[in-house]
Amino acid sequence: MSITMPNEVATEDLVAAMKRLLKVSARMYMHLAKTTITRFGREGEMTIRLGLRAYGAWRGSEMRQAHHAMGLEINMKNLIGCWDNASTYIVKDAMEEGGTYLPYDTRFDVHYCPAAEAWQDAEFFQWGHMYCDEFHQACAAAYHPDGNVVIPQNLMKGDDHCHFQWIMPPNAAPLPESDPTSLGKRLARDYEAYSPVEAAWLSLKRSNRLVGGRFYVHARAIIERHGEAGREVILEALKSWGTERGKFLAKEHAENGIAPSIESFIRDHDLPARFVWNHKASADAASAVIEIVDTPQDQAWADLDAEDFAQLWYSGAYPAMAEAYLEGLTANWVPPRPAEGAAGRIELKLS
Repeated sequence: MSITMPNEVATEDLVAAMKRLLKVSARMYMHLAKTTITRFGREGEMTIRLGLRAYGAWRGSEMRQAHHAMGLEINMKNLIGCWDNASTYIVKDAMEEGGTYLPYDTRFDVHYCPAAEAWQDAEFFQWGHMYCDEFHQACAAAYHPDGNVVIPQNLMKGDDHCHFQWIMPPNAAPLPESDPTSLGKRLARDYEAYSPVEAAWLSLKRSNRLVGGRFYVHARAIIERHGEAGREVILEALKSWGTERGKFLAKEHAENGIAPSIESFIRDHDLPARFVWNHKASADAASAVIEIVDTPQDQAWADLDAEDFAQLWYSGAYPAMAEAYLEGLTANWVPPRPAEGAAGRIELKLS
């Protein structure tokens, strides 16, 4: 079963979901970074840097494949013009007003960044700045070998905005022509919108995919460098992230007059489940089962042959999230059984 856009959805609801998703994803990185560095010190710092570089390489490679399948030339203008994340969708009007967009020299300012807001609230300045430097450069170089980015002003350094300069030599050789990859063709479909609301929905869907890739590259680096102790750190970070998610979701619901309940936990989730997840939920006042048929993050894990990391992600975060959201609420992750055609599911119970 494929993921399809809901019949009735408003652009403003999708934008609100984008902002929430970008903060949730940014905090996931923050908890992984904090826990890893606290446990492993300088070695942990290098682990996080390697994860950031891998994240940039993954996204740059995926965008290159998608853009090539769309018939776009691989240059800095098209990298930013067809960016994968919702961050540019949210600020696209401001970017268009003040930026310059040339194939070899694309420059613009960013005054609003949900990820930066989340990190600033947690005083996560140094490693928020480290994210910007490590990730963006790795992404530019993976997209085109001669790609480069300079960020002389940055919100995470205390500036009032970020200034990006995406550059490559004007005489850079075009990438060798080749047939689009099957992955590139599939990813390209998530850039091809036929209405403004579909453009917003696809941006949200692409961003949800990135949550899966972001977790995978960091978790892989942590386990590869630190073994079983690294796996323990990942579970600790997921528990911390899940607890924070539950508290923030409860606070958001209270501010919006939404009564805390199993139904609210499912319907008004912090990740965009009702917009871009293919899932089924059966619930009453005391229990619920959420069957995860397909999601953008699960698609990323499948493409990366990383289903084991998916199980780690679900089982590590959701019990803590449910407990922090509503007293007496528990969550249990039941892994999928592909041979039996069974999807993974989250079982919720309220005592």
